[in-house]
Amino acid sequence: MHAGAVTIYVHEPVLERILAYSEQELRRELGGFLIGGLHEDGGNYVEIQHYLPAVDARSQVASLTFTHETWSRLRQQVETEFAGQLVLGWHHTHPDLGVFLSGYDLFIHRHFFPHFWQIALVLDPVRREFAFFQWRADEIVDCGFVCVAVEPGLRTIESNSTG
Repeated sequence: MHAGAVTIYVHEPVLERILAYSEQELRRELGGFLIGGLHEDGGNYVEIQHYLPAVDARSQVASLTFTHETWSRLRQQVETEFAGQLVLGWHHTHPDLGVFLSGYDLFIHRHFFPHFWQIALVLDPVRREFAFFQWRADEIVDCGFVCVAVEPGLRTIESNSTG
């Protein structure tokens, strides 16, 4: 773990929902928002508890544009459905292009998700690959995550750490 890195915890049902949503369209990009909490317990960590698809976004083969309607709907949904929680970051797909942040993706992250704890999730639904990205100093880098399996009466943790 790097000094200043934010640990990412994602609830397994949320990750499964993102994967299923991403696989609905294999020819153009889809995306949405990661919702949850920022916590401190010997270090900062985020807990992704919900996912909101960006249904008003303009989707093309190799780009995704969040419109004014997208941002407005996001604010309204967070206020009404997830009061007290934060927009931890965003998700988008790169169908059959691999997992990376393009120059445009970096622009979006720098301008709309500038806080040290905000993250990005990029998923290639064709190649079935995905990765989280986070701020590290002034850079946005690939990082690991912890998947929290939530089942009735059981809570286990699986880790995938690359950074």
